[in-house]
Amino acid sequence: MHKGKKWLRWGMIGLLLWPLSGWSGPVAKVGDWTLSLEEVDKALAEKLHEMRESRIQELVVEHLLAAEAKAVGINAAELLEIQVDAKVAPPSKEEVTHFITANRGRLPNDGQGMEDKIREFMHDKKKDMAREAYLKELWDRHKVEILLQPPRIEVPGPTDLSRGKADAPITLIEFSDFECPYCRRAQGVLQELEKGYGDKIRFVFRHYPLPFHEQAPKASEAAQCAADQGKFWPFHAALFTEGASLVPAELKKTAGKLGLNQATFDGCLDSGRHAARVAADSADGKELGITGTPTFFVNGIRLVGAVSLERFKQVIDSELKSKK
Repeated sequence: MHKGKKWLRWGMIGLLLWPLSGWSGPVAKVGDWTLSLEEVDKALAEKLHEMRESRIQELVVEHLLAAEAKAVGINAAELLEIQVDAKVAPPSKEEVTHFITANRGRLPNDGQGMEDKIREFMHDKKKDMAREAYLKELWDRHKVEILLQPPRIEVPGPTDLSRGKADAPITLIEFSDFECPYCRRAQGVLQELEKGYGDKIRFVFRHYPLPFHEQAPKASEAAQCAADQGKFWPFHAALFTEGASLVPAELKKTAGKLGLNQATFDGCLDSGRHAARVAADSADGKELGITGTPTFFVNGIRLVGAVSLERFKQVIDSELKSKK
């Protein structure tokens, strides 16, 4: 990282940590709307944790390299050169040719005359990968532990839309929107978690239809109507199917296909009986500072957006380890 950028980043953290004792009024105002310092701090909590965690990892790596280098009487840069860079062979002519063939359409002049630059680029990538492997080996050998705990948030509200054991060591709460493509994609990852962890996870669904998704609120109401007949999760799965229509007429057809009592479901959906429940879930989400979907809470630890299976497992495994 460029030194100037690093100073800028830590200067920003300094501002975040600057005590604003005695500040009681709003920090911003637009007409009748006001923004409190508490709301700002809530929004920054996860970002601040991520920045701290990243810096902790950087400092640990610096310490590991300095200790290894000191043991053999050289500096950290020399250590990396000797232990890593010098052992990485430059790419062969065949490797360069294969790279050009595979990427011809994206290279200027189809890659002709760029062999030396591509060879250098590939060599640098190999060095980066080798350095990562070397640092991981140091990290594992010295049994590094990151002791900083992520912020935990108490999530208020109902947990009736759930599956899994009530006393499971992991509770994963998802605030979601049936019209959100990222929420639909997340379902595959959640299914993998269910397969991998079984009864160790309890899944809880909360409604959070985004304001610019016109069909989402009624889809959430429909899911609640399905829940009235004990069919929330099959209906949930049907709505998250690629290409599923969320207009009321199609929602009613989906209910029929799933074997719900059609007249009861239709009456429920037409009445708007569950609009208040959907609004209440959304209000809870706003209080938690949620601005997009999907947003997850794993035992109160917030994860936002297209969270990878690996990231979920990292958090869940850490939680399970702490409970032993």
